[in-house]
Amino acid sequence: MCPLALPLDTRTRLIESAILHFAAKGFDGTGIREIAKGANANSALVAYHFCGKEGLYSEALKSIFSRKVSAVSKLAGLPPAGSPGARKAALQGFQDFIRAFITELMSCGGPDPVDEAAMILMAREMQSPRPACSALLMEHLQPFVTYLTNCLQILRPDLDEDALFAMGVSIQGLMIHFRNSLGIIRLVRGNPAYPENLSRVIQHHIDFSLRGLGVPEAFPQPRN
Repeated sequence: MCPLALPLDTRTRLIESAILHFAAKGFDGTGIREIAKGANANSALVAYHFCGKEGLYSEALKSIFSRKVSAVSKLAGLPPAGSPGARKAALQGFQDFIRAFITELMSCGGPDPVDEAAMILMAREMQSPRPACSALLMEHLQPFVTYLTNCLQILRPDLDEDALFAMGVSIQGLMIHFRNSLGIIRLVRGNPAYPENLSRVIQHHIDFSLRGLGVPEAFPQPRN
């Protein structure tokens, strides 16, 4: 069994260094020694306290998930489908979900380089999940999938499971792509500060997604 006790400051330095290096070079391109050097720590600590590079990678992901409380996890639960007020609640919940999801994605672009590295690492992990981390990744993502699916089931009860899944993937993919492509979007816009008005971007995603869902509550005309 691998020992768990490690001074908190040393553990934090190793995990943050791991996030930075794994984001920059990927798992295979990153060595234990360079992570330890970046943390100003002995490389033997990685094997002793994290069971090696794979264990440190898992701990880095766990740290990313726990750096901030998910805004989506704070959303109120929805009433059962068919109950009074369920559709109104689902419509509001759907909008709240998009608002929370985009706000959470955009909060990872601050001055802290570890935050940005965490976003890069998560994007890579979602594209090609490591088998050893699949359960951990699903544990983190499942609340997002469940909440959005519940909203969609109420708003589009006519859709089967495959269609609901496709809708959910499209909606979340749109938001994730926006965040991951922010660099090129800013280049195309000629504005390194874009978007200055995040609420306008969020409202666009809400309106666009509602129209894509084909629900009668969708705005009939685009907003200015």
